[in-house]
Amino acid sequence: MIRTLCLALAVTSLAAAPALAEDRADEVAACMVANATEADIAQMKQLMLLALQEKKQEATGVLGSLMMTAGMSAAGNCGVGFNEVGSPMFEYAMRVYGEHLGTVVMERSLDFLELPME
Repeated sequence: MIRTLCLALAVTSLAAAPALAEDRADEVAACMVANATEADIAQMKQLMLLALQEKKQEATGVLGSLMMTAGMSAAGNCGVGFNEVGSPMFEYAMRVYGEHLGTVVMERSLDFLELPME
């Protein structure tokens, strides 16, 4: 009986773990987006320009700098531990954050050109 109860508890907690990790990733991503700075947006703009010019080495350097800045911000503002920075949770949060920064750059570009986004 106790063995069955322990097994059921373990299975339940394992089933809940991915959902908790997903929630944590969304929470961290939202926090990172909320704490995005103009400097972060400028780095993304520079990254996009270098990538479009096919300057891989320079783009890789800017990407590394952007990731370092984002990691420091996530640690300082969002409660992310340094041991989490290489985790799939943080990779997902970085992807969402990067998409946000890229969207801001594109929206500003379209606003500059006075083109409708839709």
